[in-house]
Amino acid sequence: RAYLAAGQQQVAPSGARAKIAAWIVGGSPLYTEVIARQGFDAVVVDQQHGTGEVVPLLQAIDAARDAAGHAPLAVVRIEELSDGAIAKALDAGAAALICPMINSVEECEAFVRATKFPPAGHRSYGPHRAALGWEGSRGDWTRASNACVQSFAMLETRGALEDLDAILRVDGLSGIFIGPNDLGLALGHDPTDSPEGEVLEAVRHALRLAHARGRQAAIFCADPATARRMADEGFDLVVAGIDLGWAASGAASALAGVRGAS
Repeated sequence: RAYLAAGQQQVAPSGARAKIAAWIVGGSPLYTEVIARQGFDAVVVDQQHGTGEVVPLLQAIDAARDAAGHAPLAVVRIEELSDGAIAKALDAGAAALICPMINSVEECEAFVRATKFPPAGHRSYGPHRAALGWEGSRGDWTRASNACVQSFAMLETRGALEDLDAILRVDGLSGIFIGPNDLGLALGHDPTDSPEGEVLEAVRHALRLAHARGRQAAIFCADPATARRMADEGFDLVVAGIDLGWAASGAASALAGVRGAS
């Protein structure tokens, strides 16, 4: 399966430029494929706050392969920490998972174990879509999946911030994904996609500690300017915006253009 080969690569190897991701909350496979064809390094399907079904959206990302067979890394933010949500996304073909609301090292350990087959974890076997095209044995596939699937714990609560060093030491964790809106709320501030002040300092602390522990660091950004700023801070992956936001701004711009010309 091609996503296994892609998943063997880090989101962004140390010293490389930041990878750029699109964020999908809408339910349109067609719109998702159009976005995936624009050259993003990764496309994140949001199952926590999004409205779409995971299989059609992952199929749309897979359909965006270029002439060389390359497609964006297919990432899913699962709706919650549960074995069922994790298995559903991985069986559908996700190459990386983001788990929201990780509050402790124990929750992070449970998350990572659920992404891996025994003996490394307790994932149940049933990759009906993920293993399509695999020509080796089932055992080889489970071992390849264990080696390739990436796991990102969301940093968005005070508990996670306080337990961050222990979370980053969890064996098998690929990295952290910072949600600045909920992190801001947890620290007593209004939600924001562009962290400043205490929230920005927490973001920088998390980034430094992640890299010190050999983990990747990713962050949600709602606009290109913030994404560029976070890339300059040293993040390995930055989200450049949301599909519905791009649709709204594009439609508003077209309407304003016509009205302004009349």
